[in-house]
Amino acid sequence: MKTIDQVKNKYSVTVKYCCKILKLDPKRCQRWLRLYQCTGHYGGGKPGPKKPPHTLMPKERKKIVEMAKDDKYLDLSHRQLSIAASENGEVEASASSFYRIMKEEQLMEKRERIPKKEPQKKQEIKPEDANEIWSWDLTYIALGPIFVYLFAIIDVYSRKIVGWHLGLNATINSMKRAWDNALINEGLLGVIGAPKMPLALSDHGVQMAKKTAKKFFKDLGIKQLFARYQTPKDNAWIESWFRILKYDWLRYKDCVSFEQLKDIISKFIYIYNYKRYHGSIGYVTPEQKHTGQADNILKARAERKCQAREKRIEFNRNQNCLSLVFYRQVDQTEWAEAA
Repeated sequence: MKTIDQVKNKYSVTVKYCCKILKLDPKRCQRWLRLYQCTGHYGGGKPGPKKPPHTLMPKERKKIVEMAKDDKYLDLSHRQLSIAASENGEVEASASSFYRIMKEEQLMEKRERIPKKEPQKKQEIKPEDANEIWSWDLTYIALGPIFVYLFAIIDVYSRKIVGWHLGLNATINSMKRAWDNALINEGLLGVIGAPKMPLALSDHGVQMAKKTAKKFFKDLGIKQLFARYQTPKDNAWIESWFRILKYDWLRYKDCVSFEQLKDIISKFIYIYNYKRYHGSIGYVTPEQKHTGQADNILKARAERKCQAREKRIEFNRNQNCLSLVFYRQVDQTEWAEAA
């Protein structure tokens, strides 16, 4: 408007001509002028009424806040939450309304522009005793026309399978059951005092990085340790065990039911923990390594090898001596005959 006034006064042209040059509707110019005369400004606010007639009711707003804080919907985005509220008959509101209310209540995560990623640093995994670091993951196993999902947890120090769970779905509840079994088996759950919990090493899968999973580990006092993105070698202990299970055991077994498959896996885990000699831990069983028997077993094994070596040396020396005596006797006999 200031530009139009300056051009009009300097060149003696009409407002209509200025609007034509600026490709501005003259009626809009007149409306701005009237607004300035009444309020002292040209607008600039949000169009429409200050409080729209279709604004959310207080009870609807309260319900949105309750659903956003509910653990059942903790992993849902504001768009998914709006759909869930509509399907369950709770609240009929747009995703933008959910976003606005959740942001006002500080229930939205801060989303900033992701900076350029720096090279990922490999975590140092060097446990010195059992139950310090547990590596865990899940895998799927074909069972006829469907797939079942196996959660397994392995002790990095001893290579022992400390807990597992086979389920029809790869859900957080299945993961929790596997960890509950592992903690109970190792005597770390439901005991008096505050036992030292292991670190939970995993990749960045959905079941590992969900809010409910993080809350589960936080409540137990377990610190999560994540491998680098797209680097399965960082979690190689459990990945290697899955390969042993599938290629050394399951490929030679036939099963037609869920319970039969579960029994086969249970038998393999028993054999793996208590019967199978593991090359990475000095060819002792994971149970022997886990319970601290490995050092004595390896020491006794080395002593037996030394004793066997000494016996072989003594035996071979005696054989050489007998051969030498016999050779000398034969040699003297030949010389006597020749004389």
